[in-house]
Parts: sequence; C-alpha cells; structure tokens
Amino acid sequence: MPTALIIGASRGIGLGLTAELIGRGWDVVATQRSSSPALAATGAQVATVDIDDSDTVTALAGSLAGKTFDHVVINAGVTGGRADTASTVSRDAMAQLFWTNAIAPIRAGRVLLPLVREGGSIGFMTSILGSVGGRTHGYAELYSASKAALNSLSRGFAVQDVGSRAVAVLNLHPGWVKTDMGGADADIDVATSVKGLADVIAAAHPPGQVYVDYKGSSIPW
Repeated sequence: MPTALIIGASRGIGLGLTAELIGRGWDVVATQRSSSPALAATGAQVATVDIDDSDTVTALAGSLAGKTFDHVVINAGVTGGRADTASTVSRDAMAQLFWTNAIAPIRAGRVLLPLVREGGSIGFMTSILGSVGGRTHGYAELYSASKAALNSLSRGFAVQDVGSRAVAVLNLHPGWVKTDMGGADADIDVATSVKGLADVIAAAHPPGQVYVDYKGSSIPW
C-alpha cells in the first residue's frame, strides 16, 4: 500500500488529493490548520499543522518518527491581496505572502525530508505563474513572484538537502482550478486536477527535480 503525507489538506486541492489517493487504496496522513470535518470524512489520519509555524511541523515529524512515506506533498499556500502590486503592497503583507508561499514550505521540506523513503518523492505545490521563462504577462505579479521564489528555493533544496539521496523533488502546477483560491472562472474542477496530480505523483521518478503540471507536462523554469 503506497503511503503519502499531505501538508495543507483541509480544503481545495489538498483535500481533493487526499480523497483521491485514499480512493486508490493509499495510506494517507493529512494535515489541517483548523478543524476540517471534510478532511476527517476522507478516512485519512489527520494531524493539525500550521505551515507558518515551524514548531508545529517539527512536532508532526516527531509524532511520525519511525514511519516513512513514499511521497510527501507540501500543498499549503495563499493568494495574498489579489489587487496588490509591487507599487501598492505593504511591507507586512508582502512578507506574509512570501513567508507562507516560499519560506515555510522549504522549512517544512527540510524537516520532513527524513520521512521520505529512498525511491520516493517530495513535492511542492507551486504554479505555472511561478515560471520566469514562461512569464509573458503581468497577471498576479506578487503571487507569481512568491511562487517563483518557491521554485528557486526548491532548486537549492534539491541540491543541498536531498543531495545524493534517491528522492525526487516534484514542483507541481495543479492547473487553474475552481477553488476558493482559483475562483469560479478557472479552467478545471478539483477532481480533474487531483486525478492528474495523483497520476504524476504515483509515477516512477528518477532522483532529480522536475517542474510539471497536473498532466505531467514540463514547465519552463
């Protein structure tokens, strides 16, 4: 039975991915920041973690000592102020956006990496908006910058932290999804996104790093 740890699963893509993997017969530990009846209903083992609070991630790792996972996915993230730009955003709001979307996931990755078995993977839920090579628009400039920062930090994580271990690092774009974050005008529903993501995560990945969407297509860094 494959095993997975999903960080940030109380709603949206994280919740959908948890349900999808359990539906495939996986053993899943999933985290919530606050009580989520929907997550409890999936049958996952539920823990409470705030991605912004590294101590809660460390406590989770301690509670899981001795257990290993085939796959760890760090999904937590925020959009920030949708109308904010580099010219209008406050220093505090920008710091919070980058903390949650870029710094906290890498901190969590470093704490949780020892729980990933050899031959497994650790994934960061990013976005195609974090692609610098593919950025030909000015949409969501601050959110995009925070995901570009995550992508950059994860490159260092893959080299410095994973190093020579047989663990793949997956930077995952879930698509533009109809969630609270994605909005009602998004391209695809949660079920479509998480089915594709589950396929990508379950596929055999050699050691190294990839930046792919929910269909497994490569995205330019």
